[in-house]
This record gives sequence, structure tokens and C-alpha cells, in this order.
Amino acid sequence: MNRLGKLVFLPAALAVCACAGAPARNQELSRPEIVTAEGLSVHNVKDLNASRTAAVLDAQRNALKRAAEVFMDDVSRAENYAALEAGPLKNPQNYLLRHKIISEGAEGASYRVSIRAWVLVGKIAADMRGLSLSGAKDDRLRAALVARETPEGSAFASAFSAALSRRSVMEIGDFAFTKNKAQTDSDDVLLSAASAAGADVLLAASASAYAYGAGLNTGFYPSRADASVKIYEVKSGKLLLELSRQGSAIDSSQGASFLKALATAGEQLALEAAAKADRLLKPEAVIRIKISGLDGFETLEKLKSQLLRLDLKKLRLEKYVNGEAVFAAVPRRLDPQELASAILRGDAIGLELEGASPQEVLFSAAR
Repeated sequence: MNRLGKLVFLPAALAVCACAGAPARNQELSRPEIVTAEGLSVHNVKDLNASRTAAVLDAQRNALKRAAEVFMDDVSRAENYAALEAGPLKNPQNYLLRHKIISEGAEGASYRVSIRAWVLVGKIAADMRGLSLSGAKDDRLRAALVARETPEGSAFASAFSAALSRRSVMEIGDFAFTKNKAQTDSDDVLLSAASAAGADVLLAASASAYAYGAGLNTGFYPSRADASVKIYEVKSGKLLLELSRQGSAIDSSQGASFLKALATAGEQLALEAAAKADRLLKPEAVIRIKISGLDGFETLEKLKSQLLRLDLKKLRLEKYVNGEAVFAAVPRRLDPQELASAILRGDAIGLELEGASPQEVLFSAAR
């Protein structure tokens, strides 16, 4: 077998050594799953080894992509694919213990390789959660923030988003229609865009900074910022709250003073929004679907595909370790028995119901 077909990377040996004294959780994260994938490269007739190497790297990235995507919903996959490329997919050796070439060969101007890869699926999932690439948590509401600020920039929006994410059931989502800095659309138009993008809440905000009070002759520039926000429930189009706050600052640069005032106003407004809006907003109830005894990554993919065919508002894989998968589901009717029955009716992998409660349904997979 060629050298690449036998590859066992140095990181694999290091991982084994690290696991010897690591806690059980790290051992679980390091348990590999076999993922098959194909890769393509340009067929260089003068350098077959270069063609093979490039095709193998492409196949490794495709294996990681396949493993990563099972933890992403459709929205997060569309929004975060570039970040996935720049993150986990950029250095596949961080998540691969080894691989084996199944087949290879030239196909016209291309060189194709099929591999079986031993992938640290748990490590990919953990890193994706750390980078917020798996989508919004299912117990939080996805909020679309449209912020108009003067002077133009993101001081207010950044401070508002950061403060809100720490205190609220709302989580600011990355929606394309919110990125227009010169946004002048009416709230009705923004509501339609938020609905089409899958947002639960629309935050229509504005903020402006200006010079305020004496102090210019001292070399310092005091300023104040006025900020306001309208909070809409997207599904109903109802205006829930309209809030306003002020922020002030002083700096030796007028520009810096304005930015500080905008940031202060953003933080204060977000804290008030979290305190008042959260009483009116109710996150959708989540039921967790736990399945033990799965016999590999391909079965996990089949299971997710099976669950996606159910009539659910949301579905996301939270965890997969040692053959046990945990999905967070938001059903249209909060009835665990009905959900369990629907899962069994569409079952194609051999599930057995172990129990059901208002918070979770438990299954085991027949071996």
C-alpha cells in the first residue's frame, strides 16, 4: 500500500499519550468515528504523488465537513460555512487520527481518492460550540438587530449585542438583511425580511452621538448619545416594547468620545431590554430526544435524516458520544408521547422506546 494509504499521523500518537492521564470526558471526546469521503485534485501526469496528496487533503476536509454538518441546522450551515472553512476545515489534522485510502485513480483531468477517515467527531462538535457555529441554542430566541447609528459605525450595535447576549433569552443572529449600514427600510419591510430569514424577534434600533456641555477649551470632548429600540415579535408583527436610554462619555478625541457614548448607551439599552422584554417573550419549549446504542456515524446521519422528516419547528444535534445522540427538538405540540409515537412510525433503524417525560424521550437502537 502507498505511503498515504498507511498514514498514521503524529497527532494520533500524541492524542493516545494525552488520553492516558486525561479525565474520562476527554477520552470520550477523543473516541474516533469512521467517516468515508471522496476528494478531487488536478491530475498531474508528471507528479502522481502530488495529485494523490492534494486529493487526500480534499477528502480529509470533506470528511470533516460531513462530520461537522450533522451538528448544524440549515440556518447555521448557510450562515457559518465560511467560518467553518476558516476554522475546523482549515487544519484537518487537528481532528483526524488516521485515514485509509479505499480507492484512487485518474478520471480525465482529475484525480479521485476515496478514504475511510477516523474522525474525532466529539472534538469537532466541542470546537464548533466554542465558535458558535452550531446555530442558536434552542432555548433562546433568534433576534435580528437593525441598528442605525450616527456617526456611522458599529460601536452601539456591538455593545448592545454583547450586553443582550449575556442577560437575555434573545440571541442576536447573523442575518444578511441587517448588514446594510445605510438601512432606511420601514419597520414593516424589516419585519417581512426578519420573517423570511427565520428570526423570532426584530430589534429596530437607532443611536446618535453629539457634543454635550463645556470642556472643549480644556482639550477634552464631552459627549452624549441618545439610543432607542423597538422590539417586535416577528410571528405576530406585534410591537412589544419601545425603549430609550442615554449614554455619556469624555475623551481627548471627539471621535473617540462619540464612540464611547454610543457604546455606553448600547449597553444600558440592552440591559433594560433584557429586563423588560424577557418577561413578554417566551422561548419555545424544548424536548430532548436521547438515543443510545447507535453503531456508527452513518447510523447517526440516517437518524437525523429520519427526525428531520417529522413535523418539528426546530431540530439540532447537541451531542454524540460513544454511540449516544442527544437532539434538541421543538415540536409543534408539546406532547412527548405523541412525539415518541411519530418517531417510531417513521423509524427505519430499529428504535425501542425506553421512556418519555415532559422534558425528554428516551430510545435505544437495536444492535
